[in-house]
Amino acid sequence: MPERPAGDPDTGDQRPNFRRPGRLTRAVSYPAFRAYEGVSCAAGTQPIWLYLRLSKYHKDGQDAIERQRIDLTRKLAGESSWTIVGEYVDNDSASASAVRSRKGWHALNSDIDAGVVTAVAFWKLDRTNRVAARCIEWIAECQRRGVALVSHQDASDELNTATAGAKLVTGIKALLAEVETDTMSERQRAAKAHAAEAGFNHGGTRPFGWMSGPRETDALGRSGVRLVPHPVEFAALRAAVPMVLSGASLMTVSRHWVEEFGITTAAGSPMYEGNVRRALVSPRMVGYRMRKVPEHQRGVRIDLLDYIARDASGQPVIGQEPVCDRVTWMRMQRVLSEASRSDTRQPWGSREWLLTGLLFCQCGNRLYGNQKNYKHADGESVRSYVYRCQVNRREGRATCGKAVTMQADKAEAFVEGWLFAYLSNERLAKARAEYEAARGADHPNNSIVTQLDEARAERDALLVQQGSDKFRGAMVSVLVGLLADVQARIDKLQGRLDAVSVDDLPVASNADLAARWPEMPLGPKRHLLARVVTRIDAQPGRGPVADRLVVIPRL
Repeated sequence: MPERPAGDPDTGDQRPNFRRPGRLTRAVSYPAFRAYEGVSCAAGTQPIWLYLRLSKYHKDGQDAIERQRIDLTRKLAGESSWTIVGEYVDNDSASASAVRSRKGWHALNSDIDAGVVTAVAFWKLDRTNRVAARCIEWIAECQRRGVALVSHQDASDELNTATAGAKLVTGIKALLAEVETDTMSERQRAAKAHAAEAGFNHGGTRPFGWMSGPRETDALGRSGVRLVPHPVEFAALRAAVPMVLSGASLMTVSRHWVEEFGITTAAGSPMYEGNVRRALVSPRMVGYRMRKVPEHQRGVRIDLLDYIARDASGQPVIGQEPVCDRVTWMRMQRVLSEASRSDTRQPWGSREWLLTGLLFCQCGNRLYGNQKNYKHADGESVRSYVYRCQVNRREGRATCGKAVTMQADKAEAFVEGWLFAYLSNERLAKARAEYEAARGADHPNNSIVTQLDEARAERDALLVQQGSDKFRGAMVSVLVGLLADVQARIDKLQGRLDAVSVDDLPVASNADLAARWPEMPLGPKRHLLARVVTRIDAQPGRGPVADRLVVIPRL
């Protein structure tokens, strides 16, 4: 077993502790919007807002934001007709994801649309947008709204006049900026593609279980750094495989990692179950080099094997030492998948959050349960439960203008009362009739269920043959291919079944609902609500819950 790191000698804590590092943060963080306090427009001047943007953040302490602020402040002071009242800042990169996460840019345009911002100063036109069509469209929109544009590097006439010559010059500059960005992106994509084909790592968050090794050169002369087993985390992954196959829960695995390897989060607590699961389901477990994995979207399932790097002949690239073989890894995926669909799993925390997934803020994002502890003036400790829009916490303060907060008890009581009033005997009878029609012999999901059962039986038969004389040596790859094919069919059939199936309601009448609801477990309650309700829109404010919740029924 690898040597454990020593405890803290100052506190006398001798328990081994190998903390996973938190995500890297920037040395300087800027708010998306900052109003200058105590500033009022001088006589004969107009208010103006700065837009400052660093297109790629370097971790060597570069101060591009400060330099842009100094240059613009000097320029505007020299013109003697402006008073700077605030600034919008984006400290991001020039990648495609940065376009979606430019909080300062989005906040600026929202205020322009609202008529709050009447003049904007920026260092150069390409700081606003490097897509020519969008840049010209933005300038035209500012001209239409009467928003003055001031640039440190570009002529004022080019930005604030609607003449053909000004449009031509502005369009050429925007097009050159877009071409420059496209050229850099092409070079970067080509370099990353070669690194992936060679099995080299090209940055990003270090995967759990491995670390960067020494630089080396492959047979084609390409140089790079491969991932090598981490002395502690790799052994922890190997220990987790037999535990999961024997039926141990992810929480058991996490606690085992703390006790045997001293692995904790950056805060010193056991790793979250979701993080443990992500490490175990990753194809890196069998040595594959991941490539172009899409961003996670809630409710969207992807097959990670579709996002592994392949060489020139189409074979998967082995980028690092595997934890286990592919057959064992697929068995583990099956165990984890069945556990995630278990009816006995409970949501995290001690409280049952009934409305999670159904409540929506006015910004379009879901509300999630939030627990807060505070003390009264007399020192009594009180625990509060609310549903809260957390998009501002995740994406920046200016993302949602009026984030909704709703008392959990009051919201759940209102929805329960609505449910009892809405689910009349007539509506329940209609829902049962739809369900019975869906179970008819000619309904399409009957044939899908039959095919799904046959595919699962075929998969089970193949799993039984692992390690038999029929599949040894070179035939192991044949068995792996057969398992992959049948699992792909199962996933496809399951998706078709989910799209056409109609679930029955667990209650027969309104009286039955009223009698069974108090003793009904959380899972059936949430299932019933999801069957009856499409969504619940929550409005901001402090008024009564009945005035702030709008239930949109499904039945």
